[in-house]
Amino acid sequence: MNILHISDIHFRRTYEACEEGYKGMLASMQSPLIPLAQCLERVQQQTVLDIVIISGDLTEDGEAEDYRFFKEWLYEALGNTDVIVTLGNHDIKRHFRSGWCEEEASDLPYNQVVDYPDFTVLAFDNSCYGQADGCVNEEQFQWLEMTLNKLKDRPIILVTHHHLLSQQSATPKWSGTDRFLELVAPYDIRCILNGHTHHPFIGRINGIPYYTVAGMSFIGEDEGAGIVRFEEGYGYNLYHFKQGEMTRQLSENFKPGHVLKTLDLSV
Repeated sequence: MNILHISDIHFRRTYEACEEGYKGMLASMQSPLIPLAQCLERVQQQTVLDIVIISGDLTEDGEAEDYRFFKEWLYEALGNTDVIVTLGNHDIKRHFRSGWCEEEASDLPYNQVVDYPDFTVLAFDNSCYGQADGCVNEEQFQWLEMTLNKLKDRPIILVTHHHLLSQQSATPKWSGTDRFLELVAPYDIRCILNGHTHHPFIGRINGIPYYTVAGMSFIGEDEGAGIVRFEEGYGYNLYHFKQGEMTRQLSENFKPGHVLKTLDLSV
């Protein structure tokens, strides 16, 4: 099975007209659907996709109609390919549920468990809107423990939004990482996938293959003393699984060199 992993699209149909700060950076950015369309075309020319995983920040504080528009656009581009998502700190859960899921608005965590013949994808929501470093309450951890126990005889692909290793980014890792890793340790975790940092990273965590994918919108380069240079940047990861084992992994990342804004985030 071929799995495409993307993240951090930060989509809005229309961004707020602004010239200053973070919002000014967003206003100067091309629509993230442009690089996403290019990446999808590139991948689809190489292989047949079975699953697309989006590890959060589908929108930039989006309204229900933004989620509805993005989902319709994505499914038109992908056809019948399965799409599995978790949410990020820029996703408003009630708007996501209304627009993407077409169900009653709710602020409850959004988790997905999808079974395939050779493995299960478990997308675990460790995000809270407006809290950049993520948060999970005890009820969520209990849900994870119960769900993992039900999957104890299954290979599992785990998906979160927030990253788990402090050394991979100046952005703090998720504060619930230690508890999370303790809970997943007894199970057959084939890999952990996430986003949030907008910077690709490949490594291992407690012996588990670990992949952070690039964003599909912008990238922030830390220049020190709180100065961050924002540029257009995007990328994707592609994984091939055979009989539950990852046999190939490709990471493609693109930096056109277009600087959006340089901001002092220390103030």
